[in-house]
Amino acid sequence: MALPVNWTKVRYVLEGIIIVELLSALTYFYPLLGPWIFILVMAASLYLAIVRLDWAIYVLLIDLIIDSKGYLLSYSWGGFRLSWRIGLWLIIMAVWFIKEFIAIRHHQKPLTLEWRKWKSSGVVIFLLMLAWGIINGLIRGNNLSNLFFDANGWLFVLIIGPLFSIKKWSSADWLAVLTAGTGWLVAKTSLLLYSFTHLSSTWQSMIYRWVRDTQVGEITKMSAQFYRIFFQSHIYLLILVVIASWFLATKLPHDRWEKWFAKDGGYLWIIGLGLVLMPIIVGSSRTFWLALGVLMFVMLIAIARRYHWSITWRWLMTMILAGLVSLASIFIIVNFPWPRPQLSFRPADIIEERLGDLESEAGASSRWSLLPAMLKSIVQAPLLGYGFGATITYISADPRVLAQNPQGSYTTYAFEWGWLDIIFKFGLILALWYLIWLIRLIGQAWRHGVVGQAWALGLSTLALVHVFSPYLNHPLGIIWLVGIIVWLSSHKHYESLHSC
Repeated sequence: MALPVNWTKVRYVLEGIIIVELLSALTYFYPLLGPWIFILVMAASLYLAIVRLDWAIYVLLIDLIIDSKGYLLSYSWGGFRLSWRIGLWLIIMAVWFIKEFIAIRHHQKPLTLEWRKWKSSGVVIFLLMLAWGIINGLIRGNNLSNLFFDANGWLFVLIIGPLFSIKKWSSADWLAVLTAGTGWLVAKTSLLLYSFTHLSSTWQSMIYRWVRDTQVGEITKMSAQFYRIFFQSHIYLLILVVIASWFLATKLPHDRWEKWFAKDGGYLWIIGLGLVLMPIIVGSSRTFWLALGVLMFVMLIAIARRYHWSITWRWLMTMILAGLVSLASIFIIVNFPWPRPQLSFRPADIIEERLGDLESEAGASSRWSLLPAMLKSIVQAPLLGYGFGATITYISADPRVLAQNPQGSYTTYAFEWGWLDIIFKFGLILALWYLIWLIRLIGQAWRHGVVGQAWALGLSTLALVHVFSPYLNHPLGIIWLVGIIVWLSSHKHYESLHSC
């Protein structure tokens, strides 16, 4: 199934993204302009939400794709910093609530129909789970600030209300937004890689501070003489690689692979996959690498069982070529002759550094130091959990922690071990329900054709990544969960999930 891409709409969305990036840089380097630009952007967002709520939601989706934590634009006063994402979410929720209230009051929309959507999707039980996390946190006397910021990401799920209220979504608009957003992720990663391998230290310092302070991503110089450029929103590129890899098998011929490559667009698949894979290599996230390796292995087995060997080995060869294109694109960026390149790209050294001595690497050793502390706490309250805002103290090797506390003692409510975090906060019973709910969503989506399989593969990827890096308790992952629910609910053969 080929979905048509409206390249005119893609261009418009890309232009909007570039404008946002320029405004972000302008407000960062000229702070006096920040409040005025933020107010103007919020006013424009409010107008858009009133006139076209669906396009306000598209803007929110674009922010999720390109902006990791939502702070490309922000407004600070006192000790509080309001991100563009939170402001946009609040505007969308407020406009939706007012419109729904007016429609129900004037009998233009039956309340029972709206309630049926929420109940049958399983969202009501999910919200009750979140309510328990809040109540339990209050009962246990968890710090209110920790409780608020811990629950904040989960409450993003309420965006399902505005999504449910849109009667018909345009697949062309969705595709344009996703194409432009993921394309920009690839482009921005490439530009940053070029900047940190070619520009002067002054420029590098300015760009680094902008990327760090807007919390778009992390830029770290590795001992392998290479810069690691990682965005949390690279998760969408990982999902895209998984989805494209699966559907690649349906496009491959049983014979004459060379003709498919040269004349039937096969080279476009290889180039496209290679470019999308490139930021995942540059990001050097062990979690992403592990998830991708596991998913590719499972996919290889599934393709071998579903198709003949002639398709399987052609799929494997095509994926290897895509990987080589990805490595070649990094090599070209790093070694571009002007200005003179300052670093080199040696994949073997990068792999050795990221996967070699994990005990001495700060991020990995801190994660493994946290594990026994989490397991010990979970055993003490296994069924009901500790609620939002609950903290654990452990010894961290993170240089930022050691700078403040040479002993390395660190207390936090945010944990890398995603599924253990859910068990710790909500208890084993609700965590098990959450997992079963996700499995049922994946199963139902898989049975609904090509688009359903894409949704299912994306949610499966998030569930796997969540083992080591939290995404299903963050807007970046929750938006995919919400999306699959809304998409499923649009089908007349949709099965109720509230009984999970």
